[in-house]
Amino acid sequence: MEQNIEIQTQSAEEDKETRNVFIGAKVTPSQKEYIKSQAEKCGMTVSDYLLACAYNYRPKPRLSKEETDLLQNLDNCRSDLVKYTSALHGMSTKQRMILFNQVPFMVGWLKELGNVAESVCQFLNAVKERNKIPSNEKSEEL
Repeated sequence: MEQNIEIQTQSAEEDKETRNVFIGAKVTPSQKEYIKSQAEKCGMTVSDYLLACAYNYRPKPRLSKEETDLLQNLDNCRSDLVKYTSALHGMSTKQRMILFNQVPFMVGWLKELGNVAESVCQFLNAVKERNKIPSNEKSEEL
């Protein structure tokens, strides 16, 4: 039992290990600027960017201000679709028939709205995910 506690303590200490060793590389000024700009596009420091690349992880560029505004607009549209879908689900069959006069159309429309809302949610979650530096364990599996 003491052995297990000792092993767990060691792995917890390894997780808290700080990066304090410097590795240098000679590059041209244009290469330095390129690496720096790529890191900035990804919302990362140069150290984090190079470390991620060393682990065969390709960081994703972050969104521009214009793209962020478009994404926010898309998120607002998704929210509206969810509200419409919820409102329609809350109506009685008679109310929906009066509103649309075609039940098969209504059912198909609700399904499509649900699919669109789900797709938009998945897209938004994927885009909002931050870049990460892979752990040593994942790189060893490659």
